[in-house]
Amino acid sequence: MISDPHLSARADNDVQSSLSTKISVIVFWFMIVAGMGISFSLLHNSEERITTDYAGRANGLAYDLDHFLHDQALLSAERIELELQRLKLQYGAEAIEVNLNGKSFQNGQRRPDQALFARSFDFHPMGDESARGSGISYISFAPMHEAIAEERKQVLIYMGVVLLSFGLMLHWVLRKILTQPFQHMVQTAKSITHDETALRFPEDRNDEFGFLARFINKALDFITLKQGELREALDKVRLSEASLRAEKNLIEVTLHSIGDAVITTDAAGNIQYLNPMAEKLTGWKIDDVRGKPVRQVMQLIDEEHRRSVENPVEACLRDGHVTGSVEHVVLVRPDGSEVDVVNTAAPIRSEDGGPLIGAVLVVHDVSRARRMAKQLAHQASHDDLTGLANRREFERILTKAVNSAEPGSNEHTLCYMDLDQFKIVNDTCGHIAGDELLRQFAAILRGRIRESDTVARLGGDEFGILFQHCEIDVARRIAESLLLRVKEFRFVWKEHAFDVGVSIGLVSISSSQQSVTDIMSAADVACYAAKEAGRHRVHVYRLDDDELKQRHGEMRWVSRLNKALEQDRFRLYCQRIAPVADVNQGNPHYELLIRLLDEEGKLVPPLAFIPAAERYNLMTSIDRWVVRKAFEAFSANAGIVSGWRFSINLSGQSLCDETFMKFVIDTFKQTGVSPEQICFEITETTAVANLTQATRFIAVLKGMGCRFSLDDFGTGLSSFGYLQTLKVDYLKIDGSFVRDMTSNPVNRAVVEAANQIGHAMGMQTIAEFVENGEILRVLGEIGVNYAQGYGVAKPAPMEEIFAAASQAVPQRSTGT
Repeated sequence: MISDPHLSARADNDVQSSLSTKISVIVFWFMIVAGMGISFSLLHNSEERITTDYAGRANGLAYDLDHFLHDQALLSAERIELELQRLKLQYGAEAIEVNLNGKSFQNGQRRPDQALFARSFDFHPMGDESARGSGISYISFAPMHEAIAEERKQVLIYMGVVLLSFGLMLHWVLRKILTQPFQHMVQTAKSITHDETALRFPEDRNDEFGFLARFINKALDFITLKQGELREALDKVRLSEASLRAEKNLIEVTLHSIGDAVITTDAAGNIQYLNPMAEKLTGWKIDDVRGKPVRQVMQLIDEEHRRSVENPVEACLRDGHVTGSVEHVVLVRPDGSEVDVVNTAAPIRSEDGGPLIGAVLVVHDVSRARRMAKQLAHQASHDDLTGLANRREFERILTKAVNSAEPGSNEHTLCYMDLDQFKIVNDTCGHIAGDELLRQFAAILRGRIRESDTVARLGGDEFGILFQHCEIDVARRIAESLLLRVKEFRFVWKEHAFDVGVSIGLVSISSSQQSVTDIMSAADVACYAAKEAGRHRVHVYRLDDDELKQRHGEMRWVSRLNKALEQDRFRLYCQRIAPVADVNQGNPHYELLIRLLDEEGKLVPPLAFIPAAERYNLMTSIDRWVVRKAFEAFSANAGIVSGWRFSINLSGQSLCDETFMKFVIDTFKQTGVSPEQICFEITETTAVANLTQATRFIAVLKGMGCRFSLDDFGTGLSSFGYLQTLKVDYLKIDGSFVRDMTSNPVNRAVVEAANQIGHAMGMQTIAEFVENGEILRVLGEIGVNYAQGYGVAKPAPMEEIFAAASQAVPQRSTGT
């Protein structure tokens, strides 16, 4: 049975309570009405009876008393009082008073509200006149209303008991013949409504209840049959409704939780739905825009040209396929604010693939992505410190300028600048001060260029300006005015003040046949030429400038050396350092020399590329390569080179590099090479120029067991004064004095002096460029300890030295 259990339960209770209540009310009111009638009749009769009784008792009492008094003329007072008491009790009086012969006799206490009965009479007992005026003064009974009230009480109690008994009996009879059968039918109906459909009403009665039971049972059988069919149909409906409801909930949850704005329209392009993200993105509420054309709500413009663009929904409805918006589209909201968006519109068709019934527009907010892209693009193309364009961006703009250059009609000029005092500021006040100097210098450059020009920081303290559509002479005047502005500038940091200079190189860009690399290289060369000419000046690059050609050749070495480092095309050679007394004795001691293997496989001597490497700050990279490769080779051939000593040359750039010393220490740890096998060579000029760094480097590495040699000793003017500061183990006398000392007495004297100074300070001496036995003999006479040169041994590849040593065990003597 199909029913609402809550409604059925309430209906069942209403039926039961209504039937019981009605029967009870009917019996109750019937008893009340009947009881009232009977009680009224009884009470009326009782009142009449009580009135008659009162009168009869009063008359009877008066008569008996009168008779008593006449018959007993001479009575004692006691006898009279006893008779009064008897008569009062007999007739139910409360008080009696009589006068007899002038005396008053009373029995009982009279109340004010008592009923009275009095009689006066005269009699003369035994003919005595003195007894005249005697008689009954009063007879007092209880008030009649009290008797009536008591009678009413008794009648009501009696009637209540009778009526209650009769009512209960009547209620029991009605319950048996009417209420119980009806309640039984109600209970059965209640069970049926609670899905106990197999139950049926009892049909064993022949009265109206039996007829109704048989009728209802047939109806139930019919309903049950139809109900099964209905339930099956309803189950299908419920399943369909549940499926539709689930799909609807899924769609609503999806549309509410999706991160993009979703807008649906009808076939005319009028808005039907906006999800919450669409309301937030567009600034409209669905109630305000429902039925409005989508183009009024979605106002799209091109970000660059600020022109309106077609809404994708209109194109989608017109063409009937998915349509997306063009790039860089901006949505203008009602308050005038703008949002970067990407739009996609898709058609909505009926299930049978019929005509369009609408479109769905998906709008994605790309504001954050575009801001990040712009920020990343700016960071990728600009210097973080100064805010100027960086080298990559500058070269991109320079490439466009070169491609557009034409002789005589569209010329540009490249300006390459280098700060002259930047290193001094950095060393004196630290990198923070150096960064502030770069920022202030960048501000000066911004104030001296045109809107069409581009200024950039190319790296370190190097800057570049591209003067667009500007001939070299005009650019030179602008550069000279920039020199004057910088000359007026004074950089102040705390208590320090610095005069800042700038060296400028200019290169004309007049042909699209020029390469960006060549132009940048030429500008760099011109800038260095300005530095070497005295700094704080302008130098214009010209093809016929010999000095610039030399610098240009050195610059070309930069890329070649970087490629050689990347491709591992350097080679290590070894040259023996032998005792002068007997070149064939002593533990092997070699100086490591470097060679470059060019692109064609030919060896390039160090003098061909070392000057360029020093000028363009590549020596530290080369020194790192030498230390790493040498230590790896020593470690791999530890059994062969045990007891050997190797001298490694270090440049001034490496000494000034704060990370180089840590690199050397880490390499010792990684390879396991003993520091006692290594001797680092530092040139005299390098040591003096970087005295603080050199002293610290020597102290730390000597503490680990390394030795040091001062190379090219004698070439500097201040060498002797710094020897006590530099705690080196060897003095290498410069080969320019040794080479012709046998024919030049002055050079011999210099060698002798250097040898004596070295010995006096506890150092051993090494003579370079020992090319023959005569020089070796003279060195022995002077007392020089060791010799190095072609007269002792020529340089050979390190691999060959190790291979030869592995085939024979040399005779070794003590100490080097």
